[in-house]
Amino acid sequence: MLTISMVLLYGESNGVRTQQVYQVKIGVNLYPSVGGSGYVATRLGQHLAHKGYHIHFISYQRPFALMWETTPGIYVDLVDNFDYPLFKEIGSPYSMALTSKMVKVAREAKLDLIHSHYAIPHAMSAFMSREIMGIPYVVTLHGSDVHTLGNDPAYKPVVKYTVERADAVTVVSQFLKDKAQEELGIERDIKVIPNFIDVTKFTHLEGIRLAVESGCVSLRHENAKDIDPEEKVILHASNFRPVKRVADLIDAMRIVVDHYPRTRLIIAGDGPTRIEVERKIERLNLCDNVHLLGIKSNMREIMCSADLFVLNSTLEGMPLVLLEAMSCRLPVVTTPAGGIPELVRPGIDGVVTKSFETEELAGAIIEILESDSKREALGRAGRERVEKDFASDKIVPMYEELFQSIL
Repeated sequence: MLTISMVLLYGESNGVRTQQVYQVKIGVNLYPSVGGSGYVATRLGQHLAHKGYHIHFISYQRPFALMWETTPGIYVDLVDNFDYPLFKEIGSPYSMALTSKMVKVAREAKLDLIHSHYAIPHAMSAFMSREIMGIPYVVTLHGSDVHTLGNDPAYKPVVKYTVERADAVTVVSQFLKDKAQEELGIERDIKVIPNFIDVTKFTHLEGIRLAVESGCVSLRHENAKDIDPEEKVILHASNFRPVKRVADLIDAMRIVVDHYPRTRLIIAGDGPTRIEVERKIERLNLCDNVHLLGIKSNMREIMCSADLFVLNSTLEGMPLVLLEAMSCRLPVVTTPAGGIPELVRPGIDGVVTKSFETEELAGAIIEILESDSKREALGRAGRERVEKDFASDKIVPMYEELFQSIL
């Protein structure tokens, strides 16, 4: 049975019927920096390339997830950046440069389809590319392009128009589908295709320990000078945006340490609230209990060195970091934000607080830290949950079927 990545084209020459295998070519718009939407877009492109597709990532820089990897069938087409004096006050018109690059790549590489991840500004550029080249486009909505930025009056009319006129629209959770229909006023069909994880890459590893040196945290192996095994390690990873409430997590950590002194919080990532977080760590006298890692590419190893993962957001679409933690058999404590309850079933795959109160979050963390059996049970259940419903071999074919229906 043929997959869509290889299409048979039939013709006739001198009375003899011929056939030719044609590789489907897809242009992908994404934000290349660290973050859920760009990471999912990159991993989806890699999985499709392994299946025989040709994938052209079209963005302003090489995607972060490709910095250390090369995959046959993957191409990176960088958008031109113009620094004219005219644009000094407003910045260069990226949407126009992106559209021009998409048109150029579509013409030269003979693209069959554009897949735009995150509506702003990618849906508009994809719409314009279709107007110029006639190439169909799919939009995948990931979160703030629906409930925050996408709903801002500065962007909403264009987001709504270009999403509604896409050849297909997907979202990563039912929560986002409801938001797109209720708040953006999208009336067309929207397909829910959840985020996914490669469960063969994100899996539990034994013998990984964290070591603290001069206030910094680094990864070491079994023979290194580790954090005392009697200490419990809590992990958080995010982009430090206000919606992630990292500073509030520090407040919860003060309560945890008062109850359970031999506990450390390791935070991976970086972003706009980092200075606030650093100051709160000092103010609450937690410098020996909270450690900031910065941006790391080896999250699997870091997760496998922790006892518990915590996500304290007020709004989420389908957080990829929870999938990664659960796939690594790391028990999770999180909030009922957005699409999280579609992933983490309270009391089954992890702990989901009933509210967003700091005291409740701290209490949930303490309860899980005190029970080795509960941590192990939640870790196993989380891994099973991801394998069953969110593994790449379950989700990637859903995108393939969607592409096939368009092509």
